[in-house]
Amino acid sequence: MHHHHLIRAIALLRQPLEPLQQLSRARLVTLGLFLSIGHLAFHWFWTVLVPQPYENLLLRALAAAGALPLLWWTPSRVMRQRGIRLYLLAYMTYTGPFLFQWFFLMNHGNAVWMTSAALMCFLAYHILDWRVATAALAAGTIAARALVALLEPQLAMPWWRVTEGNLTFAFAWLSALALALSSASQRLQRLNATLLAMGVMAHELRTPLASAALVNENLREAEPAEVERLTQRMDGLLRAIHHQIDSQIVNAQLLGIQPGRETLRAGQLVRDAIESYPFLSERERLAVSVDMRADFRFHGSERLFIQVIHNMLKNSVFALRRTQGRFERGDIQIEVSAGGALGTIRVRDKGPGVPGHLRRAIFEPFFSTQTTHSSGLGLAFCRETVQANRGQLRFERVAAGSSFVIELPLLPGEAGETHRARRWAPG
Repeated sequence: MHHHHLIRAIALLRQPLEPLQQLSRARLVTLGLFLSIGHLAFHWFWTVLVPQPYENLLLRALAAAGALPLLWWTPSRVMRQRGIRLYLLAYMTYTGPFLFQWFFLMNHGNAVWMTSAALMCFLAYHILDWRVATAALAAGTIAARALVALLEPQLAMPWWRVTEGNLTFAFAWLSALALALSSASQRLQRLNATLLAMGVMAHELRTPLASAALVNENLREAEPAEVERLTQRMDGLLRAIHHQIDSQIVNAQLLGIQPGRETLRAGQLVRDAIESYPFLSERERLAVSVDMRADFRFHGSERLFIQVIHNMLKNSVFALRRTQGRFERGDIQIEVSAGGALGTIRVRDKGPGVPGHLRRAIFEPFFSTQTTHSSGLGLAFCRETVQANRGQLRFERVAAGSSFVIELPLLPGEAGETHRARRWAPG
């Protein structure tokens, strides 16, 4: 666990450094206008509307003038010229941490400037990269306190002195840093997830694309009797490619899943999911058997629940591919049943199962036991989809293999009136 945190911390430190977060022309202009106008406006505010013991027009004017270059710079110029980046670092250190600490101390650490200095910490981390913000806060605070100690020693406030101002500023700084680290970690996680999804898609598409190229070569020399079979094979490969693309797009909606309003019948949903799943062979398709003990209806999104069944089928198929060369009928079993106020879809397979120490983590985003072809979003997406429709997805302990259980609330009046069905197999 400590090793994992250390790796994440190193990854955060090694991220590309931008002087401003989300660097853009609009952000530069907005920041330049805000600082150039804001400093002069605040001088008037603190001298006329809410007079403070100390204000300094010269310091405010220097801060306002220093922001003017931001109105003309472009992001590409900022990133290309090291001198501009150093100017930004020096200016942001002056206009933020230095000035706020200076005014805080020169105003005898009063409540107004204690609050202002605390808010400045959060603004610094909101505007700047967290590493730049931390360096600016440290340099600006040290410089301001050292200068006050030199020029006005009676107003100095050493770090080691336990005062309300020191404690408030330290708490605000640490809180802002913690929030910034959390935000940076989430951005890094999203970036890694995007790169992983791209890698997974490339891996998944490589096999059907190679097969499609081979089929295309065979079509050029095929006898008329073979054309129909090769055409069907090509159609299946194209469906597999489209399915993989659609799967990645749907799984990427993990954080925005809404409850479905369609009335779905579980039995038909399972049949449609099996018929549309791109098995690599007919033997894989025939390995799936469906036991319709009691059909039921529920509310949900057909598109999303088809993807839920697809994700579970994919996990079972890959597990069986890794552990056995041949697929037999019944290696994957899907059971549809109902009882009381709940309907159940149970997906079982005869694969290696899930190790006990991993069972708590399998529903977490980006967790996967398949290191080469899984983004780790499949089961997380399944759980979020089921929960969004007031259901539950859980792992069920079985003697061998894996078993996942989806429980969904039946439609009003559906309890006790489920539709009996029979065993069904694709073919």
